[in-house]
Amino acid sequence: MSVEKSQLSTPDDSMPPSKATSVHHLSEEGDHQPHVSTRTKDRAPVFVVVLCLFQSCAGLLFGWESGVISGMINQTDYLRRFGEPDPTAASGYSIPTTRQALITSFLGLGALFGSLAAGTISSRVGIKNATLIALVIFLIGVSIETSCQYQWGQVIAGRWIAGFGVGAMSMLAPLFQAECSPRHLRGIISSTFQLAATLGIFLSNVVNYNSRNYSGANQWRIPVSLQMIFAVVFMVGTVLSPESPRYFLGRGNVDQARKNLAKLRDLPVDSVELEDELQMILREVQETASMAQATYWDCFSNIDRMRLRTIIGIMVQAGQQWSGVNFFFSYGVKFFQSAGISDSFLIQVVLSAVNVLSTFPGLWAVENLGRRKTLFIGAAIMFTGQVVAGALGTAYPDGQVAGKILITFSCIFIFGFAASWGPLGWVVAAEQFPMRMAPYCVAWATGSNWFNNWLLAMITPYITDAGYGNLQSKITFIWAGAIVLFTGFIFLFCPETKGLSLIQVDELYMSNVSAWRSSSWEPFGGDAPRHSVGGEVLKLETEKTHHEDAPQRNLE
Repeated sequence: MSVEKSQLSTPDDSMPPSKATSVHHLSEEGDHQPHVSTRTKDRAPVFVVVLCLFQSCAGLLFGWESGVISGMINQTDYLRRFGEPDPTAASGYSIPTTRQALITSFLGLGALFGSLAAGTISSRVGIKNATLIALVIFLIGVSIETSCQYQWGQVIAGRWIAGFGVGAMSMLAPLFQAECSPRHLRGIISSTFQLAATLGIFLSNVVNYNSRNYSGANQWRIPVSLQMIFAVVFMVGTVLSPESPRYFLGRGNVDQARKNLAKLRDLPVDSVELEDELQMILREVQETASMAQATYWDCFSNIDRMRLRTIIGIMVQAGQQWSGVNFFFSYGVKFFQSAGISDSFLIQVVLSAVNVLSTFPGLWAVENLGRRKTLFIGAAIMFTGQVVAGALGTAYPDGQVAGKILITFSCIFIFGFAASWGPLGWVVAAEQFPMRMAPYCVAWATGSNWFNNWLLAMITPYITDAGYGNLQSKITFIWAGAIVLFTGFIFLFCPETKGLSLIQVDELYMSNVSAWRSSSWEPFGGDAPRHSVGGEVLKLETEKTHHEDAPQRNLE
């Protein structure tokens, strides 16, 4: 994104008179007194909160398209159309392992490309227009998938195209929420993306359960096509949403940036408070404009510790997938059938209901317990659920009591995930990066999610099926080991960002404080604690434009 510095360095030329005394003006006049914001309380306009929450509809599409496949690949008509004759199967047909892996995994592969492309697209046309483009692509993919007759290659093509759209949206929605939501609600609003994803999984399983006895192609076409309704509703909401003010400032359109920020904050355009925040964003845009054009590879540079921050986003998103959660939602019906449970479709509904309900404690925990503590508690619960489920499934593969206990501890695992790593993965990925780098770094993080989604969906049938690895329920021990490894990474490298503005997150990284001591870290000067506005202003009033020389904090 190219910005003429002259357009931004003298904002008075393009702004109408205002009663605001901005940070930018103070620094020019040599006033070294600390700036005190006129903000008396955190604002949360209902209209803005609704718009930011509306972006989480992308999560619903993500969850629906991810969850619907579990029932589809076990529907009688679907097996007949896209499988092969199999006299040992109850329906007389089964889908070969390789074909099943391709059908299931190509959603994740398309989403990988979509999430990586979304950063470049959004930097050129804005988050709003990029989201609309992604929605059109998604609708095309679902249409191709729904209209398929007997060619399983068409199913794969449709899921890849739909995946491209949903992958792009999974990157764009958290980015919009991080930029436009009220700062004190950023964590909980970002977490609603995961809540919507769990709702999508639940609704798709409910529809699968109710359509399993339908005749003909309605068994699977109805579950696939219904998500198009939610996509159209999401499209309408996106059209009504304002573009990020930062996007217009980056193009020198200060008047439009002020209008959009006024909508997002529900303030008059000549408000002192509005002018203060506009000047803060303007200063960061100026700093960004003085730098070279960002690229995806800049995410791995040592400047501003971007390499570590990008790796944290990548690892947290990978940890979501390697916890084993999508094993239950992509192959759950088949898994519970192999464990001797008769109505596996109903069990999928139960698991997805637990998934939805358990996300609400996660929304509370993300702002009350903090990011790190919530991830640690969730990891302990997930580890317990996976180990017990694997042990019982191995020791008593056909036992009725063991089957009930297997379901119970599967639900315990789902609770642990949905209340911690589920919502936190998106929060952490959205708030680690400066705005100049955010589209590219968030794209790497969501790309990690989708790459691992594709990889695990591709290899899981080979690990569990009798003709190959034949691990069956013992695969849960692999997930348990992965949970331990990724939790260790979080302990060593991921800092606590609860209550910090995005600018204060920059400062936290430049202070070089250890991740396990970061909960005690306070923003610059010690008198601008977490959840305050002062930390934002202090950073902007310093003469330095980077934090390389930020002093170390004494946390002893």
